[in-house]
Amino acid sequence: MSSSLPYAESRLSLPLLGPRFAIWTFIFFVMLALTATWSIYRLTPMISDDFSYANKGIAWDAIARHYLNWSGRLVSDTLSSALLSLAPPWLKASLGTAALAGVILILSALGARLAGQTLRPSIVLLVFMLYWLMNPDLGQTTFWLVGSANYLWPNLFNFGFALAYVWRLQKGTTSPAIGLGLCALAVLAGCSNENTGIISWCLLAGLSIQRYRRTRSLGTWPLIWLVCMGIGVSLLVLAPGNQVRAEFFTAWYDQPLTWRLWEHFSRRFPDAMLRYWGVILVMLVWRVWSGPTTSAPARRMIWLLVAASLLANAILMLAPNIPKRALNGSFMYLLVALSIYGHDLLARSAHRANIQRALTLTLGVCAVLWLVSTALILRSYYGTWQQNHVRQALIARAIEQGHTHIDLPGYHFRTTLRSRDRFDTYFNGEAMARYYGIEASIAEYAVRQHYDLGSGAPPKP
Repeated sequence: MSSSLPYAESRLSLPLLGPRFAIWTFIFFVMLALTATWSIYRLTPMISDDFSYANKGIAWDAIARHYLNWSGRLVSDTLSSALLSLAPPWLKASLGTAALAGVILILSALGARLAGQTLRPSIVLLVFMLYWLMNPDLGQTTFWLVGSANYLWPNLFNFGFALAYVWRLQKGTTSPAIGLGLCALAVLAGCSNENTGIISWCLLAGLSIQRYRRTRSLGTWPLIWLVCMGIGVSLLVLAPGNQVRAEFFTAWYDQPLTWRLWEHFSRRFPDAMLRYWGVILVMLVWRVWSGPTTSAPARRMIWLLVAASLLANAILMLAPNIPKRALNGSFMYLLVALSIYGHDLLARSAHRANIQRALTLTLGVCAVLWLVSTALILRSYYGTWQQNHVRQALIARAIEQGHTHIDLPGYHFRTTLRSRDRFDTYFNGEAMARYYGIEASIAEYAVRQHYDLGSGAPPKP
């Protein structure tokens, strides 16, 4: 990307801002974003299901037992346990930061590739800021470790494979080493997340059929990769653990199908799509300010990805409940559609000044909001990091004194731009006790104020 950066930004910047200023602005923002992201990861404590997956470990019998009795997400569940069991805190933060950067680059590059244009650094920045600001549940899909293993990392595999597949369709040649590597990535992509795995497979199969109709050639590797991804999807969807897990939600599955469909599409589905209002608003502003895409193939791909976003949430009609983090997959398709639109607009020779102004205005507004959001998240997460030290001190003292019961204060979050910027607060005292190797029962009580080692834990109400 660095070799094309001056060229790309020279066509992007406003007449009053030279290409050199745009380049240094881009570099500064990237460094700031990486530093802030790493810091937030580092401040996020072990929480929620982290203790359960750390206890599970990565032994084959533990993986098989979990697959047969709870979940088909072999990739996410194993990755969660591996990171929690093996990686030191600084490495977990570094890997999480790299995964987020990878997802943003892949979504942006996929949009550029589908638009038939060169990757634009300005679009990368916009995709990153919208991912941060409009994510249905930023804290649980990105900064919570088990949540990131279930949503951030699967997007890295899924859309990374999609980018490689599209690149191969356009280039037409593949070395044996790359071909075998993509076979493994295809399985990971298929076995990553239920709705995005199926939809991405259908999209790639459709692109393959379209290419064959146009050129009467496809090659062997794309077919092998589709088969490998299909194997991954089958491993995920047909897992015995899915049936076992469904038994815990009989209140939903016992309802008539017509009632479930009405409940989903009348209440849950509209609420889900409204979570992405910021991305939709940006594309509508571009449409009014700069007009529609001039490329018919790009326009078709945008509508196809919008349809994929709708379908990803429509498929959730099969789910008994929809946590906001589950809306993340649909959100990714919209970001790719926005990337296609932005790259197509910037490739125009006519009305360039209007397009530059529209993009610069969008970037400016998003940058201000991102700075506010990031400052508030850092402040809030630093507070919970301090509180986690209090909780650990209470556990250590209880173990030393041989207590049979431990009461821990809950986490108190300082103000964030959105409530969904916070990590998951589900509490499992039994899993926590197993993690610390004690037989004492652990309970948590709610608090209404910040606390740290200096002030000590607030009294139990």
